[in-house]
Amino acid sequence: MDWSGKTFNAAAPNDDRNLSSRYSNASISFEDNSMDKQQHAIHLGGLVGNLQSLEIAIRLALAQLPGSPAKDTYGDDFRNAKVGTLVPVSDLSSFASLRELIKVFNEKLSPNPPLDLALVTLRDAIAHGRVFAGPDEEEFRVVKFEKPQRGATQVAVEYSAVMTEAWFMENKAWVRDAIETVDRAWGKL
Repeated sequence: MDWSGKTFNAAAPNDDRNLSSRYSNASISFEDNSMDKQQHAIHLGGLVGNLQSLEIAIRLALAQLPGSPAKDTYGDDFRNAKVGTLVPVSDLSSFASLRELIKVFNEKLSPNPPLDLALVTLRDAIAHGRVFAGPDEEEFRVVKFEKPQRGATQVAVEYSAVMTEAWFMENKAWVRDAIETVDRAWGKL
């Protein structure tokens, strides 16, 4: 990251720019290209890292807006703070969800293209989904359920995807593209 030039270059563990299609709430399946467990773990770490980079990039960009108590601090108030240290509430320290952050980012910075709220579906699937493989399956699957209504006896599947290497590459590229959108918008501040 180059703070002085307002440029954010998040680490993208794997640069998979050759994939271009997008999707959101869907059941997705790619051709078989089995990975071993170590490759799965490496790709999962890359995707989680990209999602974390996206969130901090959005927070850092929003913190540069006029009136922000965190303007020009780059998190200096909390980066090396000890547990229990009090810091100002700002875009960096707030409890805003990724959905809330994307909405505010799109509203206040008007990026072109705007950040896709479907990124939240992917993030939630990784954070709250059930990852498993059947007894005869080589690849893991991630399944996320909607929040059940009070007293419900059934719940809908909200997201389901086979976590193939192509799936990981596609999603890492999608999140990385979103990080680049944040970087471009931040550069205009």
